[in-house]
Amino acid sequence: MDPVSQRHERLGTEKIFNYLHENDVTVNVHCHDRNLSINKYVRENTEAINQNDVWHCVKSVKSALKKVSTGSKSSEGKTWSFQLSDKLEPVATHMHWAIQNCNQDEKKLKKSLLNILDHYKNIHTDCHESARCKVDDKYELSRILITSPVAEKLLLSVILNSTLYKYAKDYVLGRDTFYVESFNNVTNIYQNKRIVFGDSQYNARANLSVLHWNENVDRDFTSVSNNQNHRMPRSKKGKKNYKRATYKFRDNIWSRFMKSIYSKRNRRQ
Repeated sequence: MDPVSQRHERLGTEKIFNYLHENDVTVNVHCHDRNLSINKYVRENTEAINQNDVWHCVKSVKSALKKVSTGSKSSEGKTWSFQLSDKLEPVATHMHWAIQNCNQDEKKLKKSLLNILDHYKNIHTDCHESARCKVDDKYELSRILITSPVAEKLLLSVILNSTLYKYAKDYVLGRDTFYVESFNNVTNIYQNKRIVFGDSQYNARANLSVLHWNENVDRDFTSVSNNQNHRMPRSKKGKKNYKRATYKFRDNIWSRFMKSIYSKRNRRQ
């Protein structure tokens, strides 16, 4: 339909909205991973509220923060600061919290993001009333205190230049697309993007992706691994070890296929 792959997402979005409109389905919120052409289309051509995926946004902030928290010894205090070395996950957590607690207020979200720097400077004037730094009189900062002007400037720059701060209105609802990303990963198993499939083969592989994902999505985990990181000694974030994926859908397909064959033979006899 369109030889330019960069236009496929826009084309697909238009077809989906047209299909839903024809079937009297109303879309209240449309969330995606910040494709600017989709942002424009949703705002100008639909009544849906446009929102961008939080996970992708915070991930880009973590990448930017990593660049200013590690580096060579010779560039320390210039392009990066050791005082930011333990801030990667805490800043990401604070951003997620700020989005979930901004009450859909763009200004409140921005104010909360700027407070990240003050918090690590041990200034808790604008911290939330329920925060431990406000409630506990004996509270001590568990991360490295920011005292260096360079560290302060670098962290502030990461926050101000983040998509989350610049376009806060696109994140105030705190929507995620992790289920879509999960399904996309499964689809890549059956449909290699570098290979062009015919219609019948494409549909068959798409259906296999659906069966695989439906059978294994939200499966339980057996344990949680906690790897110690010297930069984050107090971090309690663990990695879930999920149960092995199952493929019962293959047996079901084969069983239905064999039943169809034998039922045809019986009819002939």
